[in-house]
Amino acid sequence: MVSFALKLPYILAAIALVKASHIKGVSPEKQALYQSSSDGTWQCLDGSKVISYSAINDDYCDCPDGSDEPGTSACPNGYFYCENKGHIPAYIKSSAVNDGVCDEACCDGSDEESGQCPSRCQEVGEAYRKDQEIKQRSTEAGLKKKHQWIEEAKAQVTAWQEEKARLEDEIVLKKADVLKFERALKLMESQSKKSKSASNCPSCVEEIATLKHDISVLQNELEMLKGILHDMKRDHNHNFHDMAVKSAISGYDEFLNRYDQLKADIEADLKDIEAKESKFDNKEIDLEEDNESDHAQEDKESTVDILIKKLETILPEVVKTNVLDKLLASKIPDQNYSYQEGDMEKTREAFEAAESELDRLNSELDTVNEELKFDYGKNREWLKLKDVCISKDEGEYTYSLCFLGDAYQKSNKDHTRTHLGKFKEFIGGDVTQHIHDQGTRCWNGPERSVKAVIQCGVENEILEVSEPEKCEYLFRIVSPAVCQEMTTKEPIHEEL
Repeated sequence: MVSFALKLPYILAAIALVKASHIKGVSPEKQALYQSSSDGTWQCLDGSKVISYSAINDDYCDCPDGSDEPGTSACPNGYFYCENKGHIPAYIKSSAVNDGVCDEACCDGSDEESGQCPSRCQEVGEAYRKDQEIKQRSTEAGLKKKHQWIEEAKAQVTAWQEEKARLEDEIVLKKADVLKFERALKLMESQSKKSKSASNCPSCVEEIATLKHDISVLQNELEMLKGILHDMKRDHNHNFHDMAVKSAISGYDEFLNRYDQLKADIEADLKDIEAKESKFDNKEIDLEEDNESDHAQEDKESTVDILIKKLETILPEVVKTNVLDKLLASKIPDQNYSYQEGDMEKTREAFEAAESELDRLNSELDTVNEELKFDYGKNREWLKLKDVCISKDEGEYTYSLCFLGDAYQKSNKDHTRTHLGKFKEFIGGDVTQHIHDQGTRCWNGPERSVKAVIQCGVENEILEVSEPEKCEYLFRIVSPAVCQEMTTKEPIHEEL
């Protein structure tokens, strides 16, 4: 027969195993941390001490971190785990264990002596689940609206981007109109003052310099276009029978036959203009030379017109419009045109109208750019709520708030209205608070301001208004704009 002394180690080991299977006040996922060592000792979770395993939950605090007393109130800095079967697990401070009070967070009554607090978890859990079902339905309805607003916001942003592109294109063209009318107006003004002698023609030097510059620009444009057409002929797919491309290449080949002569004509024009420019500087041009300058201008205009017409026949459609519009916009008006009385005034009116239209287009572009840069939330969910206003009658006053706008307080007695602030910014990672500031200054106090704390809801609504500090208002609001997908509930840590 085996003596009791020999059986004792096995008995103690069995007791330790049973004890280790469930340590009161410890969550299931942390039970493994409360295993006995082979010599019947246990180390505090912070590693500071090694104590006897039997000292766990002996109502005496051995570990500095309180980890040896998870199921008693001996260590005030510890936490007690409530299993709460039928509801959500929770943690409470160890100081609340066995204090004679049935803690609300521990609906299973495990924080007090057995039988002192009956379990209420089934009842509490059912009420909680019903509340969660209501919240879930509300959240789903709110998310549906939010997603709709986000899609509508995407469409609006796309429309703004298209409008921006359109305005930018129109601005480029309108600038060309302004430049064209400005040059024509200057030319008319210079012709109205034109004298028969060089000494009375101060604008001639400027006109010739402009003409010289434009011919140089045209020369550069000609070289660039020649290069583009050369590359197109070299790189196009010969197996792809595109009639437009073939026509362009054919026109290019024909154009090359005249290219050297055309280039020589432009260079000759430049030299002729440079010579006359020098004479104007020395005031040596007489009326006859002035007439020669006019003929040179006629030749230049003729050359430009011929070039533009030729390019129009040979350029592919994909580049023709932009290139020719650019050349036509920069082309100097006919300096030998005999302007009739009233032409200058009409040109001035056209110039001013073009400038006014350009200003309008720039203003519209600025507005669109501001909208595109404005912070409407992570997914622009607040865009559809911009300036949507909600209100709440609190008896003495009616409070109103416009999303991304202003907040007001209106007296229900004399209907006077006080400005509480204008929208300043979002606060919080999930954009759950809106700050409004710079409201009407309180008598002998600060400027009024509003913090709007917004929670998920099916409708936009002010639930409550309070004034926790003088002239600082707190609005509790619900809106679909802040709804998020619901997640699985984690164990609750009671706030004490």
